[in-house]
Amino acid sequence: MLLAVAAITVGSRVAALALLPPPRGAAAGLVRRLPAPLFAALAALSLTGSDGGVTDPAMLAALGCALLATRWSSLLITLGAGLAGFLVASLIW
Repeated sequence: MLLAVAAITVGSRVAALALLPPPRGAAAGLVRRLPAPLFAALAALSLTGSDGGVTDPAMLAALGCALLATRWSSLLITLGAGLAGFLVASLIW
C-alpha cells in the first residue's frame, strides 16, 4: 500500500513537470513561496491536534501569518510565524 501511494505521488509530480509549462510572472512567485506556509499550517495542526482541521480560525491565522513571513525566505521564521499566529488566534477564539 505504501509503495502504491509513493508511486502515485512521484508519478503525478513527474507528469506535472513533463506535461505542464512552468508558471510565469506572479504565479511563479506564489508557487515558489506557497510550500513553506502550507508546511507551517500542517505542522501547527499536527503539533496541536486541532479538531477543527483546516477550517479552524486558529489554523487559518497560522496559514496567514506564515504566508506573510515568507518574505524573509526562511523556513524557521515561517514556521515560527505560523505557530505564533496559531497560538495567538487560539487565545482569542
